[in-house]
Amino acid sequence: MHSSRNSSWKTRLVKGVFPDRGFDIEFWQEQGDEAIFAAAWEMVELAEEVRNGRKPRLQRTATTLKRV
Repeated sequence: MHSSRNSSWKTRLVKGVFPDRGFDIEFWQEQGDEAIFAAAWEMVELAEEVRNGRKPRLQRTATTLKRV
């Protein structure tokens, strides 16, 4: 699930200090909601595969709600 509206590269060079988050925030805002969600879901899949050796599954828990 890789999609990119803007295929141009965006880079920065940081010397001597820890970089602030401004560059990252600007980058992801330019990507849009779908790209942000796709990247987040890709990380979820990767983490589940590394931890448990499988793709993520929905929880199958049954719950009842009662009005009191």
